[in-house]
Amino acid sequence: MSESAGSVAPFFSVVMATHGRGRHILPSIVSVLRQDLPDFELLVVGDASTDETEAVVASVGDSRVRWLNITPRCGSQSGPNNAGIAAARGEVIAYLGHDDIWERDHLSRLAALYRSDCPPDFAVSGSIFHLPNGIPGSQVMGLFGEGEDISHYFFPPSSFSHRTSVTAAIGPWRMPMDCRAPVDEDFLLRALAVGMTFRSTGVVTLHKFAAGHRYLSYVRQESHEQDAMLVDLDAPGHAERVATLVGEARLRGSFMVKANRDFSRFAPGELARKNAERKGLRQVVPKSLGRGVLLRHRPEEAALDWRRSPVLGFRLNGANPRPRLLVPVTGSLARLRFTAACREAAALGPIALECNGALVVAQPGRRWFGLIAWFARYDVEIALRPDGPTILELHLTDAQRSIRKKRRLAVGPLRLRPI
Repeated sequence: MSESAGSVAPFFSVVMATHGRGRHILPSIVSVLRQDLPDFELLVVGDASTDETEAVVASVGDSRVRWLNITPRCGSQSGPNNAGIAAARGEVIAYLGHDDIWERDHLSRLAALYRSDCPPDFAVSGSIFHLPNGIPGSQVMGLFGEGEDISHYFFPPSSFSHRTSVTAAIGPWRMPMDCRAPVDEDFLLRALAVGMTFRSTGVVTLHKFAAGHRYLSYVRQESHEQDAMLVDLDAPGHAERVATLVGEARLRGSFMVKANRDFSRFAPGELARKNAERKGLRQVVPKSLGRGVLLRHRPEEAALDWRRSPVLGFRLNGANPRPRLLVPVTGSLARLRFTAACREAAALGPIALECNGALVVAQPGRRWFGLIAWFARYDVEIALRPDGPTILELHLTDAQRSIRKKRRLAVGPLRLRPI
């Protein structure tokens, strides 16, 4: 194919919806540009983006990469996906999340299915959902056999592709507030409802880092996991590591898990709102520290970091050994005081906190036993951001973290005072 966006249409139009990702979008773009099948165009579509993402995309310097920006903001991949499909010149649409990574042979394996004797409407790759901070239980999806009933399976958009003509038959991506199901599930369900065909490559070529598994991921954008995966793709033993993850998923029961697709109990947009809350997209206006602030925990979707509802004002640790807390307060130096609780007194030792990238250690003060748990009071100095919310990330020890659903640590309200 010609490397210019000229008269020769590419086989694939890759659509990448994005918002607020900035320089952190680069690893995902690189994973597209490294494909062993070069017959593609990449459409990076901003959802009313106002940050530096356009300049970052331009810095790639590849004529196959185009930037589009839609207005007004959709708040979902649906709007950018529809805009990308409308601008696409390719025969097949492939999607890649702005925080996901493809193996080098992702597009070539999909293309082989479309060029086979029995080409499908949708070609699907195998995918691994990598959980944050080494949490076990990564899910494997997209590895199904010929003729298998796939009506209860979910495939993330980064793993599937479809002929450009598909949306003429089933309609465009629907807006999140119009759907009871998540927009990607809704898209797949409509395709299945009209009898469209799906085939799997049978090989894992997608590494997914779901933002919905990473609490507050849109408050602080990061790409260290994606950078590490790009390095791992070319490191010795990569294929064996992927095979190990697939084998572990089979043993744990997280391989090709059937999804409950009865969304009738949800109101339109309900699941979209919950997912936005996990990512930190809920609008919170930071307050000034002033003479001091007391932050009480409230029910909130917190992904793998915390249980949704506080108990007696305490937030209970989930599976993530590095759970985050949002501090919607602006200021400078502050003294943070909080009480932690645990059934085991030994767990109430020093607690390491990462505050806006700086690591500090909160030391326990007075300890006491009450009802069913031990309590300890902690004090530590932290530097708040002057222009936005602060994120506290607890680095829990094995004694403090939640293991096998046993809640190890709970954190009470946060009190901040200026220093």
